[in-house]
Amino acid sequence: MRTVLTRIYPLGLLLAPLLLVPGCGDSGKSGSDNDDSSATESTDTSDGGTSGGSGPDTTESGSESDSDTGEPEPAVPHALGTISLVESHLATGGSSVPSVSASFIPNTESGGGEGCYESVSGCRIALTPDCGDTCASDEYCSFNAACESRCQRICDAPCGSDEVCYFPAPDSPACKKVEPFDAGALTFLGTPIPINLFPPYGFSGDSGTPFAPGGEATVQASGAAAAGFEAFEKSFTGTSFLQTSPSLDALTLADIYGDGPLPVRWTPGADSVVITASVTSADFTSGAVICEAQDGDGSFDIPRAALLAAVDGVDINGLSISVQRRRVETHKDLTTTGMLTGVTVESVGWLDIVTSSVESHTFEGCGSGELFCGDACVETEWDNNNCGQCGKKCTGNTFCEFGECQCQDGGILCGNACVDTYNDTNNCGGCGNKCPNGSLCEWGECVCDWPEVACGNSCVNTESDDNNCGGCGNACGNGQTCEFGECVGDSGSTGDPDPGTCCTAQNGPGCSNDTIEACVCAQDDYCCMTTWDSQCVSEVESFGCGSCG
Repeated sequence: MRTVLTRIYPLGLLLAPLLLVPGCGDSGKSGSDNDDSSATESTDTSDGGTSGGSGPDTTESGSESDSDTGEPEPAVPHALGTISLVESHLATGGSSVPSVSASFIPNTESGGGEGCYESVSGCRIALTPDCGDTCASDEYCSFNAACESRCQRICDAPCGSDEVCYFPAPDSPACKKVEPFDAGALTFLGTPIPINLFPPYGFSGDSGTPFAPGGEATVQASGAAAAGFEAFEKSFTGTSFLQTSPSLDALTLADIYGDGPLPVRWTPGADSVVITASVTSADFTSGAVICEAQDGDGSFDIPRAALLAAVDGVDINGLSISVQRRRVETHKDLTTTGMLTGVTVESVGWLDIVTSSVESHTFEGCGSGELFCGDACVETEWDNNNCGQCGKKCTGNTFCEFGECQCQDGGILCGNACVDTYNDTNNCGGCGNKCPNGSLCEWGECVCDWPEVACGNSCVNTESDDNNCGGCGNACGNGQTCEFGECVGDSGSTGDPDPGTCCTAQNGPGCSNDTIEACVCAQDDYCCMTTWDSQCVSEVESFGCGSCG
């Protein structure tokens, strides 16, 4: 099962440029690509400064230069320095906030920054490893080079404050002294605000911009006192400030929480644009979607499928968007000095100077007990137009309570109407419980006028009803009748339509030969057609002793 990155990037991380070293995998699940600067435009400033190395300055974009054959030349082993200057502002307005940082690594082979991603609709979703419960107490779960989750040994040697844990041999953690690798003091010239940085390099202010949009500035490095980059001076040109249009805060709740893609628009520029959407779901799952866009297009639609994939398909309940314009200038002619224990220090140094302008906005999700319906957050436990779910209306004299439509007069809602189930013959004792024809509903039970009782859908007199004799469903046999709740007569006959009168089912009224005819008289009775006016006469009676007269 895919595990989605479950943290929302803090605003500071969203504003900082991403330094991504070539990663792992392909076919949708991959390691990080090259730095997003691979898509940036670059201005050649080969005469813009001097470095500790010899030869002319070489400044280009983050992509590798091509050879005479047109194929990209493989990167030579090198150390790497990255200087980032970020201007950030909210979509709602206000002052810009500056931040500047720098980092230097002795070689790109040992550098960090790689990650694993899943591609969804052209955007990337950062993944986190998932080893289940297989890791031991001294292990942690991480990705290998193929983006496969593996348990790795924790480096847990008891190191001092000036030491760092490392593995001189597999499964053998040890401590070594922290050895700095830097470029000495950094001084910026030509920037709107004064900037001076010292290792470990970090600057942030309350307001202002660390570079002028489209303006040229210079960074000077005094050089490392031990291992690191030698002194250099490099010029760079700042990117233009990004401005969304319409502003991010103009997006509606329907745009944010609807079913379609999320439209992002900005004033076109000439560098690269990276859009990051940090998503939170109703069950507190969170993730990040990273989409690269063409700056010159001025528009990008974040796919809804990518937003949902970041939170495993659960409905979105919160969203933060940052739109970052980035310009990267790469200098490849710097040199390094010094040595580090157990680490190769490449003699050639590259320097990326990144200027970024970021606009961001956060959209608050619906509160507890609320759902997004149409274009607003509603409390579905109490909303008459969205009772329990979006679009479910409570009509008539009903109201919504605890997500169910209730009747104002104390009745019960059956279908779309409020009824009194104590006396409603169509809903007696409960919705849909219909009383038999001719019956009444009293106190939630179907009753019939005495002496009738309810049998199925009818009221019947069980004292005389041949089909319900003495009780519902008790049918008398052929030739029997129901008298006082009991079936009487010859159950072998076919039934007498006119008891006491001589007749047959075959011949109609009357009979012949003064004989006992089937379905005419009761057992041991004679049918006396001529002498007793077609009446049944008992053979034990004095006037018909043994025969008809």
